[in-house]
Amino acid sequence: MNTRHPFVVHVAKLRRAVGTRWNERRQGLIEGLELADVAVPGHAAPVADVVLESVLGGVSVTGTVTASWAGECRRCLAPASGVLELEVRELYTEEGDGDETYPLVDDEVDLEPLVRDAVLLELPLAPLCGPDCLGLCPTCGADRNEDACGCEAPRDPRWGALDVLGVPDARVETESSRSPGPR
Repeated sequence: MNTRHPFVVHVAKLRRAVGTRWNERRQGLIEGLELADVAVPGHAAPVADVVLESVLGGVSVTGTVTASWAGECRRCLAPASGVLELEVRELYTEEGDGDETYPLVDDEVDLEPLVRDAVLLELPLAPLCGPDCLGLCPTCGADRNEDACGCEAPRDPRWGALDVLGVPDARVETESSRSPGPR
């Protein structure tokens, strides 16, 4: 494995016959894998575990990209982390423009742009420390995951106009909710 460019795969032998396939597992550090407050930690190396197949006009790359991420929970501000396991299927051609297909240059496939694109597209925009995170109390700032604070939610001022009607906070009994009695 090339330690200087761990994601570059030389494919001259692969391209000799259409339909030829081989597996590649490449891993390396990629700088700049971050989006807002979420990032792949600097010490975490994404992994591309792919099958390269010679096709007419280029090389097809199919497999998975795995990367761990870390950030701050959007609800309680505690550390949040996870692992992305992404399916990839891309085509490398000599005319590759980076938008529709990736470039195949001098019989080399560089998997780094594929890994970068896959990870950046799937990093969570609003990470959670857990799916059941209760967040912080908007009144006192207490972490509701650790302890109930007892604060009452403030009334929505948009409903303030109804206060002049003098309706108590208790539910108003509707005709459909009344139990049928003897007539």
